[in-house]
Amino acid sequence: MAPMSEYAQLQLHLVDSVQRRYEVIRPIVLLGDRTVAQRAEETQLHPETVRDFTRRFRHQGMLGLLPAQTEIVIPRRGQAVPEAVGEELARLKMRYDGFRYRELARILWHKTHQRLDDKTVKKLWQQSPSPVQGELPLPAYHSHPTRYQGRLEVIKLS
Repeated sequence: MAPMSEYAQLQLHLVDSVQRRYEVIRPIVLLGDRTVAQRAEETQLHPETVRDFTRRFRHQGMLGLLPAQTEIVIPRRGQAVPEAVGEELARLKMRYDGFRYRELARILWHKTHQRLDDKTVKKLWQQSPSPVQGELPLPAYHSHPTRYQGRLEVIKLS
C-alpha cells in the first residue's frame, strides 16, 4: 500500500472550503518553493484553478478564497432606530428646543421603551429638522390683569 501524500493527509482534517483553498496555495504564496504547475499536480487540481486561487489571494487576501456565490456583508454598527423614536423626538423638539440629551434619552425610554445612548439622541436631535410650532391659542401668563386670574387659568388647563 502506497503512503498518502502530505496534502492528502492534511485534506482529511480540513473542514472549510476557504481552509482547503488556502492549503492549496500556501506553498506558493508563503514558501515560494513550488510553481503553480507543481502544486496543481500535487493537489490533483487544474493549474488554472490553482493560479486563480493564488491571484485572488494576492489581491483580496482571505476574502479572495471565499466561494464566488458567498455574499460579503459589511457589518453595521448598532440597530436601526424605530420610527416611534423619531416621531417622539419631533414632537419634543416642537415643544421645547432646550432639552439636554440625557433628558431626551430618559423621556424616550419612558415613552417608547427604547433605550438610547445620549450620543445617539444627540445625533438624531441634530439631524431632525426644526419644526415650527404655531402660536398657541392661550394667552401668556403675564397677560392676565391679576396674578389670581393667571393662576386660575393654569389650574383650569391642568
